[in-house]
Amino acid sequence: MSKSNEFQKNEKLVRYIFRIRNHYVINGTLNDAPMHPLVTIIDDILSDMNEDERNILINEYVKKMPRYWWQNYYSKSRYYRIKGKALKNFIRLSKW
Repeated sequence: MSKSNEFQKNEKLVRYIFRIRNHYVINGTLNDAPMHPLVTIIDDILSDMNEDERNILINEYVKKMPRYWWQNYYSKSRYYRIKGKALKNFIRLSKW
């Protein structure tokens, strides 16, 4: 599998996981329901990641920042290198 193909597959999986997480956060907040266990697990995984990886995943998938938000913080190559590591690390830590 090429690096580009692996990156795309990892990103698709992580995006899906965060979509589910965000759904439960929104529904839990609106309905005053207790925090869903999946949200807690995902947030615990994020807390185990290094700061750059965590910031990229949170900004991309939780805060849904504008497309090029990272340009003030990282060069393009550094951003994609960290994001690739973050995606792999998130999947590894989640054991999914």
